[in-house]
Amino acid sequence: METVRKVYQYAEPNLTLVGWMGIIGFPTYYIVWSFIFPQPYENATLRVICSLLFVGVAFRNHAPKYFKKYIPAYYLASIGFSLPFFFSFMMFKNGWTTVWAMSFMASIFLHILLVHQTRVMVMQAAFFITMAFLSVYGLDFEKVASQVVWPYIPIFLFTYIFGNLFYFRNQVSHETKASIAKSFGAGIAHEMRNPLSALKSSLEVLDSILPKNKDIKRDFYSISDSELSLARELLTDADEVISNGNETIDLLLTSIDENRVSRNTFKRHSVKAVVENTLKSFSYKRALDREAVFLHVEDDFNYLGSDTLLKYALYNLLKNAFYYRSSNDFKIDIEITSRSNQNLIRFKDNGVGIEPDILENIFKDFYTFGKNGSYGLGLPFCKKVMNSFGGNISCRSVVGKWTEFTLSFPKYESKVTDNIKLDLMKSRSVLFIGETAVFGRFLSEQAFYQGFHFNACEFEHALEREEYQFEFSLILLDLEVMVNKPTQFKALLNKLHFTEARIVFLYDNTKTYHTDIERHLTIYPIERNRLIMDAKSVLDELFFENPSSNRNLLPRKDVKVGKTIMIADDNHSLRTYTSILLEKQGYNIVQAADGQEVLDKLNIQSVDLIIMDLEMPQLDGIKTASLIRNSANGYSTIPILAHTGDSREETLENIRLSGMNDYIVKPSNSETMLDKISDWV
Repeated sequence: METVRKVYQYAEPNLTLVGWMGIIGFPTYYIVWSFIFPQPYENATLRVICSLLFVGVAFRNHAPKYFKKYIPAYYLASIGFSLPFFFSFMMFKNGWTTVWAMSFMASIFLHILLVHQTRVMVMQAAFFITMAFLSVYGLDFEKVASQVVWPYIPIFLFTYIFGNLFYFRNQVSHETKASIAKSFGAGIAHEMRNPLSALKSSLEVLDSILPKNKDIKRDFYSISDSELSLARELLTDADEVISNGNETIDLLLTSIDENRVSRNTFKRHSVKAVVENTLKSFSYKRALDREAVFLHVEDDFNYLGSDTLLKYALYNLLKNAFYYRSSNDFKIDIEITSRSNQNLIRFKDNGVGIEPDILENIFKDFYTFGKNGSYGLGLPFCKKVMNSFGGNISCRSVVGKWTEFTLSFPKYESKVTDNIKLDLMKSRSVLFIGETAVFGRFLSEQAFYQGFHFNACEFEHALEREEYQFEFSLILLDLEVMVNKPTQFKALLNKLHFTEARIVFLYDNTKTYHTDIERHLTIYPIERNRLIMDAKSVLDELFFENPSSNRNLLPRKDVKVGKTIMIADDNHSLRTYTSILLEKQGYNIVQAADGQEVLDKLNIQSVDLIIMDLEMPQLDGIKTASLIRNSANGYSTIPILAHTGDSREETLENIRLSGMNDYIVKPSNSETMLDKISDWV
């Protein structure tokens, strides 16, 4: 009955469709074989019985509760009667005609699909075909000899046997993969206990710091400086734990992919930094355990891979080593060294050791020894990780003395690493925004040789794109075509806030640029000529390393001292602060509290630039700017920058119509203001 239930559960998702197929099919083909293409024999009664059996299959979910436990057996009996019995019976009665031989062949395929268990299907087919044979021929061997088409028999047998074998192999493969996925999921749950335990500990400490007086309600509670520092440190650690946990889940979930580890997140990493971080973040069961681990760095080296994957591979080695410790003087020695053709991490402990017959199996999936609750996936996972890096892991051991794992990495500058990069390049994409006639052609050639996907568009076309249309690995912005269009440039940058691409600014060392760039946007400045002269290295750095995101690499415009700037704002504090800032930069400052005062002072004093608030009493900024531009006096051409907290399209249009040259959005940082000023004085 367990086998019967398993057959039913496997077929259950398709049974409603199968039921309706039988309900409609049996009477429909009675009409086909009786009137459209008449056959020697038809049986309406038998077809009605089969159709009624399929009614029970189609409406099985509406059956009475007491009958539902018998549905698997009912399904199996219905299939046996309606397929092997009915179709073989009709073939026998019709004298083995070609039509019914083909119909019986079709029933074999359906039978294999609906009853996937080989043993059940063979027994069912043998029983019902025998019953059909006896129903038609009985023991009349002369009739059998005259009607049976013997060449059909081996064809039917071949279809039943090999069709079932092929289908069975697919089913076994599917169930094996499902089993691996389930086991690996359990392994992920096990691995996540470390970061979750660390997070729980952080929350417990944070809870101990916070006031617990529930009886007396206060508006404010006191907390010492040391407690505040500890709380911030705990929150930082907790955030890192959550980040690592999420990355671990993402990476481990993609690790079973044709027995390979996903390489999508591979970058250049320092082994020393990863190992040190591993030893620091590992969840030691006892305080003394950390003192038992010794790190020796003979030669640090870089590798192409995932720091998180390597960290979790080392976690597995640490857990195994501590589990199989043998004495109180237990210790683990980790050595980082470099050889002429490869780089190594040696992980050695003086634990119980591994028996030779066990040693040859430790990297096989699901193999485990002497460890309760283990899924046998830890060391196989380590091997998959190292293989994905282009390296390997091996183990030597002497029982009762020591065990040594050797993790070997290819040199970063090696053919093996280059091949991994080349393979990864196929999934990378680049968008260039700028003068496509020159850089577009050059980058298109690089894409052809290096294998990445390339797109190019003009600055104006990029502005028309939606935010979701900027999903690339790299976005290269040519500052040459954007430097004189600050408003449009800012609008483009606003669209890039949600992209996961690295945003690269291509600049010219002989030019100067303002740095009015949203501070929350991470950018990577690259000199244009450097990209042209050494494209492969630059792209390699951008794709697989951690390039500098220091925006100060952009050549800044020189600040011109000695110029006179008028600050017009009715906010005394803001006006004073701005004046002090600019005076420190060497500018002469004139202050005005409203538009009328601006006009009065322009009549008696020469200024080089006006920074003017829009909302002021008597005369606001818009009206004042219009009066200045329409004046017959010499100050009518003075550059005017609007200082406003309103950046709506309507306001910006009013600024433009009033004759103002540019605007600064409040609150602005000092760099933004100085850059704007340097554009106009």
